[in-house]
Amino acid sequence: MLQTLLSATILAGALTGTALAQTPDAGCPLPSDPKGIPAAIDAAITGPADKDRACMKALLIPEARMMFVTLGADGAPTYTIQTLDDWIARVKARGHVMLQEKQLKFQIERYGNIAHVWSSYALYSDGKQAARGINSIAAIKEAGGWRVTGIMVHAESAAAPLPKKYLP
Repeated sequence: MLQTLLSATILAGALTGTALAQTPDAGCPLPSDPKGIPAAIDAAITGPADKDRACMKALLIPEARMMFVTLGADGAPTYTIQTLDDWIARVKARGHVMLQEKQLKFQIERYGNIAHVWSSYALYSDGKQAARGINSIAAIKEAGGWRVTGIMVHAESAAAPLPKKYLP
């Protein structure tokens, strides 16, 4: 009996958590199609670095992770994994700097309720290009639209320039 009660409690908590996770901010509509994901990401990032990130929080599921891949001095790849809250804190520390992200070119692979967006991007800080690279974005369709489950970012470098096929 205790095991059944405990199982029911855990299940109820899991279902409640899922229902809450699927409720995006009313002012931040989710994309109805995977093709809208790049524009939604651009809009959620663009603006003062210390702006409210409600739309970014609505677009990404709470469990989403962001992985930033770089090449070390020896050419070996390294990575940093951040939660959305980690990313928000890191960006917010830049103060009132104006950020603008533009997806330059993207392609989408979709099967049912999952999608993968491969996009090249340019990031501007106070109007000057600060970075360019590739976003690998995983997404899932929920009742309210498409949400991002994870983003892997690899910034361009002298050792890893963007191939022309990813440029507009």
